[in-house]
Formats: sequence, structure tokens, C-alpha cells
Amino acid sequence: MTASIRILTTASLDSNPSLLIVSPNGSKTLINCGEGCQRSFLESASRISSVNRVCLTHIGHDSLGGLPGMILTSADVVDSVKREMQNSLNKSGGGTVIASGGTGGDKQYRNNHGRSFNNNGNNRKRNGSLLSNDEDGVPDLEIVGPEGTNAFLHSLRHFVRRDRFKIHAHEGQYDSSLNDNKVHESLNAKKKAKKKKSKVTNDNELVGFDVKSIPISYDACEYPQNHDERDLSTQVLPITKQAVSYLFTTPPIPGKFLINKAQELNVPRGPMYSKLKAGKSVTFIDPNTKEERTVTSEEVVAKSSPGVGVVVVYCPTLKVLSELKDVETFGAFENCRERESAKPEERVELDLMVHLTPKSIFHDPAYQSWCKGFGTEVEHITLHAAETLEDRVMDDENSPFVSGICGAIRRSFVHDQLFPMPLPTFPSSSDERVSGKATCDAEDLSTIKGCLMMDYTLMPRSRRGLDKSSMKSLYSTNKIDDLKKRVNESGAIEHASSVVSSNRKEIINSGQGECDKGLGELIFTGTGSAVPCKHRNVTGMYLRMNNGNSILLDVGEGTVGQLLRCWKSTLSSNQSPTDEYRSRLSGIKAVWISHPHADHHLGLLRLLSERAAICGPNDPVVLMAPHDMFDFLHEYRSVVPEISQSYIPVDCYDMIHGRVNPLGKKLYEDLGITNCISVPVAHCLRSYAVVIEGTSFGKVAYSGDCRPSNRFADVGFGTDLLIHEATFENGMEEDAVLKRHSTVGEAIDIASKMNAKSLVLTHFSQRYPKIPSLKKSEDKEKAAEEISIPVAIAFDFMRLTPNTIDLAAKLTPALRLLYPREGGDEAEMATEMERAKELMARPGVFAAKGVL
Repeated sequence: MTASIRILTTASLDSNPSLLIVSPNGSKTLINCGEGCQRSFLESASRISSVNRVCLTHIGHDSLGGLPGMILTSADVVDSVKREMQNSLNKSGGGTVIASGGTGGDKQYRNNHGRSFNNNGNNRKRNGSLLSNDEDGVPDLEIVGPEGTNAFLHSLRHFVRRDRFKIHAHEGQYDSSLNDNKVHESLNAKKKAKKKKSKVTNDNELVGFDVKSIPISYDACEYPQNHDERDLSTQVLPITKQAVSYLFTTPPIPGKFLINKAQELNVPRGPMYSKLKAGKSVTFIDPNTKEERTVTSEEVVAKSSPGVGVVVVYCPTLKVLSELKDVETFGAFENCRERESAKPEERVELDLMVHLTPKSIFHDPAYQSWCKGFGTEVEHITLHAAETLEDRVMDDENSPFVSGICGAIRRSFVHDQLFPMPLPTFPSSSDERVSGKATCDAEDLSTIKGCLMMDYTLMPRSRRGLDKSSMKSLYSTNKIDDLKKRVNESGAIEHASSVVSSNRKEIINSGQGECDKGLGELIFTGTGSAVPCKHRNVTGMYLRMNNGNSILLDVGEGTVGQLLRCWKSTLSSNQSPTDEYRSRLSGIKAVWISHPHADHHLGLLRLLSERAAICGPNDPVVLMAPHDMFDFLHEYRSVVPEISQSYIPVDCYDMIHGRVNPLGKKLYEDLGITNCISVPVAHCLRSYAVVIEGTSFGKVAYSGDCRPSNRFADVGFGTDLLIHEATFENGMEEDAVLKRHSTVGEAIDIASKMNAKSLVLTHFSQRYPKIPSLKKSEDKEKAAEEISIPVAIAFDFMRLTPNTIDLAAKLTPALRLLYPREGGDEAEMATEMERAKELMARPGVFAAKGVL
């Protein structure tokens, strides 16, 4: 019987605090699901589809920015398993069929996670919403959160359609112990009990945590971070928000069955052992005395102990703290670790408090005094939320995306200007996280600083505490040295040095060293397709103009975090990171979204929120997107009003070739763009490519996701830089047609038809090798004729300038040495995620109909 907590992410430039609570029965509760949550699960070797419940502490990009992507992945995994089981049942002509218990005779099939699959996708009126109207069935996912949770989930229908995936959402005050529907937890318990070799089991040993939410409403005034209080035009009216803390409890822990004592009393093995463990008495004929004998449970079962209690506190203001002090749920534990209760079945001891509270609030004397009131036996884990951009900069220690960061570090050894080092400084080989202890003003408060991938054991109580084996340094100097050694051994550095030496003229002209403000750049924040993976983030690009302002081309989940980390790595010692971030974020004057698929726009929520906090309502970004995005954002604004004046909408349809861009004048004034044209392409409904003239790279064309488009080639003819998706390798044309993507060879063909001067390939399938072959023919002479322009392979954090595209293309052979095709890291990917990625690439998964 084990239970634990794992810290998935902390407050950093590219992540927000989140943790995973694992119950004795194996069910999992995720606390907050910010951007990059799926990638953090992959890093921890966990399956995101195994999460049964998500608890949100507040409504905002930092708590739910990754939730839509998680729902998509989980839904597709569940649907995939269901289809496989259905096919298996069809082949065998039978199988385990479980009646749903509802009307209409629907049949449900359950997978080995205890989830249910309804054979009828129309058994409830959904209107496209993810929320289920059927509260009696077994949900695939339960979501608990503050007021506004339902509205947010309902708004996702504009780009997320998973009708068979059943979500139950609970807003505000909620107590799962009052919920009669616990089938999804008991199923796992029964499954585990069946697997146990011993016949002595008790369902109480395999229970899940009950959760009780404690919502506190408060008024928050939102101002730009650099606002002038005397300027009334920059002030925003007070906004009512809700902060939610949680209490997780188990029933009292049954005492251990004393088998030796039972044997001494001659109790027959078998069913009687189970009855005794369940608290019942048994009567039998004693084989020694031949007389009837009664043995009570108290004789062979040790006394039970109180259940485990865990509190997760989200307290953004002292006003919320004053309300928390008056909450009866917490008051029951004050001055006494064990909750006072007249009912034996409700005995609970508070073991741990996790504080997702800003550092300034946590160290306030009033907050410290409140924590002390729970007694010295309660331990405290600090997982401070970031209040401001300054907090992110100061608290930024490690990125949770270890595989992606380590891959970028390896590439930086090949060429540190094209591939900047994502971590400018490295911790020592024995850093603070190994001890886990945090500095705290309260000497008598047992406090642990939450670190990435840190595990804390809750049950059994004999092992309660920090699992020190999980406290490993993620980016030690030794690890970095080892990465460099491996890159050296691959021959990549030697090969790159040879290329650089023979292209010295290009290197000199490329503006090496600190970036000149008059020189444009193109930074890739994500280069993978479908869902995020460990090595590549989803699509995003940052195109800066000669005047220092910029436009984003697609904003996949995690785009802002990747940008901040990339920018930090290029700062000189006398530059202020906070000032640079503010300048760069405020300099983003326009955003282009190619189509409504989630992997191309979920990063918008953080971008709009953080940019609004810096710029206020007087400097909105020009948002060019399919109208689905504006329908979604309009509803999202009802729960996050801070973004209400953060953007000016432009429908991509109104920018089609032959029409005048409605905001062409503003694009020219802010960015120097002389023309910005959208081109309908074949992918999903309302998919567009874009052609931009007047950039620091000249004429730039970006394909978005699509099949090869002759119309795009015509409109973009003569482009200086073509950025084209290359989801599939050559030889996978059938897959590309089926899923409405392009192969590497097809992208090169479009570059030829477009008469492009250079080509960068991106949006690679997560299922295939990291550097695909550019050749369609094995014949060297024919292959040379096929590619007559520089073709570069994009990677996360890659930074191009107009003068380094050719060098990037020539360094591809050196990079290939880092990624041998045999095996590779793909073997590490979980089977469920592999299926999900394939499903996510299918056309029509967002209910799009027809091809443009």
C-alpha cells in the first residue's frame, strides 16, 4: 500500500508549478496542467493518459495552458485502445462486455486502466462541448477547479472535438466523498486485489484519495507591469478571481493482519483470514481441542491508524490567507495534527502541506504563523508560484524538459551561434536539490524546497518523507562535460570546424557575437508535429525585423517559454534579463496562426496574458488567424478578462491573395512589412499558408501544415526564404496523403516551383528519425540535381540570420553524426504516446470537414 507525490514542474522561464499525487490504488491526480505538462510526463516516464483527475488552483495560462493538449492526447489514447479492443472482440466473436447501466442498452468496454468506452458516441447531447451531461456514468477524466472551469472547457469546442471522451467538471466547492460515483477508482482497486498472490486482501488498502476543494474569492487589480498609477488610461477595473486550495485524505489505514497470531490460534487459512481482516469474527472447530472456537478481529489485527492527509495551498494574496484561516476544514487540524472527529472512519492525520503560494506571501509573518499552527510533525513543501516576470527570472534554475535541453546543448557544441546554449550557466555537480532543504525564516517549520522530479512518500507511514534517490542534479557540470565528450566522439565538432573554416567569409558576414539590433533573426521555438515530445516542442517561430520588432508564425504550446530561455542564453553579463524580456515581448507586434489545430496555437494564452501585463491595453498585438480562434478567445476572455484588449483580430480569410490586408498599414508601421498574404491550403478546414514581404529576410513564405500547393508556389514565387513542413520522410507519400501533410521531397519540389532562394524544413513527425534524408534518389548525380538551393533542417532553439542559412544547410552532415538512424531515442517513447501522435496527425480530428 503505497502513495506518493511527485513534483513535475516548478516555476521557471518555461514552466509553472505542477505535481502528481499517486493514490494507493494507483489512480493519479494532477495539480495544475500548465504548458509543457505532456513533455514533463514523458521526462518522468509516466503516462499522461493514466491521470484520473485534474485539480486546478486558479484559471490562467499557468494552471491550464496544457489542459487542452492533455485532453486531446488522453482522448486519442482511450479511443485507440477502445478500437483495438473492439477489433479483437470482432475477430474472436466474443469478449468481456459490461452493461453501462443506462437507458438504451448501450454497451461499454473497459480497458486495463479501468476506463469505460461507450459504443454510441451520441448517447448524450454535447453540442460539441467536451463536458458530459451524463453525471451518472464513469468519466474518462474528472476536472475540479474554480468558477469558470466549465466555461473554459466549453470554449474548447471550437478546436477540440472528442465526443466519446467523457469529462465531469466540478466548479467551486466540491467534496468527492459525497460523490456516489467512484467506479473509476474501485475498478483499479479490484484489479490490484485480483493480482495479489495472497488471498488476504481488503479494499480499504487500495482506496484512492478523496478530495475536498476550498475556493476563496478575491478581488485582483490588473495593471501593466510598468504602469504609471497617475495614468488612469492604463488601469484595469478590479477583477474577481477564485483561488482554490485542496485537502486530500484517505480513510483510516487498517491494521496489519498478524498471520503468526492467527496461526497460533489455529485459524484455518482461506476465507476466514479475509473476514478477520475485514473486522469480522470467525467461528470454527479447533483442530487441536476439537471444540468450537471464536476468534475476533481484534485478536489478530493490529490497531488501525488515522488516514493520510495532504493539503495543497494556493494563496496568492494576504486577503486570501485571512479567509483560509477561517476555513473549518483546515481549522480541524490546527493545534492538533489529527483531525478531531466523532466518527472513527473519518480519523485523519495531516502529514504534508504543499505550498503553491508566491514566495512573498509564504515568508510573510502571518502566513508563517498560520503554518506553525498545524504542528511540528507536519512537513511543508514549497513550490512557489511566480507572481511576476522578475520572479521567473530570479527563480529560474532548471528546465523540466531535460531531453530537449540536453539535445540543444549538444548542438551548441557544433555551432553556438546557430544553436545557442539554452543554459548560460551550469550548477555545480553537488547543488542544492540534492539535500532538498530550503532556507526558511521559521526555524521550527520543517520545510522542503520543491525540485524537479522530486518524490515524497506518503504511504506507508514508516517510509514517509523525501525520497532522496529522486534528488539528482539534472544539469550538473559533470553531465554537461559528458555531453560534450559524446559530441566530440561522434566527430560532429571536427566536421563542423571544417565546414566553418571553408566558409569563413559567410561567418564574418553573419554578425557573430552579440546580435546587432539592426539585424533580423529567425528563432525556432518548436519543430515537431502533433503532440509535444521530449526532444522537439510543437510548432512556433519568432521572426524579428531590422527595427527590432517581430512577428510570431504559429504559437504552439510552450512558445513563450522557449523564447525566454533562448533569449537568456544570448544575453551579455551587463544586460538585465527582465528588461530584455519586456522589450522583446512588447516588440512582438503581430502573430500568424496557420490553422485551428491545437499544436499551432495553444501558446497564445500565455503570450496574450504576459504581453498584456507588460504593455497594457494601448498596444494590442495584430492577431491573424482563422475565425475559430476568435470564437474561442471571445469565450476565454469571459474567464480571463485580462486579455480582453490584448489583440486586434484579422481573419486569414480576409487576407487571401487578391484582397487588401485590413491591417496592412499597421503591419508596415510596426514591422516594415509591405505585404502579408494568406493562401488557402489542403489540410483541415480553414488552413492557410502565408507570404510576407518586407522582412529582414526579404520575402518569406511559410506553409503551415498542408499538402503540396501549386497555388502557394505561385503566390510565393521568387521568395527569399521558404519555411515548409516536412512531416514525413521520402517514401511515406501514402501516409502524407492520408494525413494531409508533406514529405521532405514534396517540400523541396515546392521550393523548386517557387524558385525559392533557400529552404528550411520543419514540423517533423515525432515518430521518425530526427534528421530525415533530403535525397529522393540513391544516385548521387541525380540527388545533386534535385537540390540546388540551401536546405536547412530546423531544430528547437535554432537561430538563423539572413547570412547564416547557407551555413546551417552545410552543417547538416555534422548534425547527422549526433543522431545515428539506428534505434535512436524513439525507443524511449511510451507506446500510448506513439499511438496518440499518429492519431493526432490524422485529418479531421478537430471535426474539420472537406479539403480546401
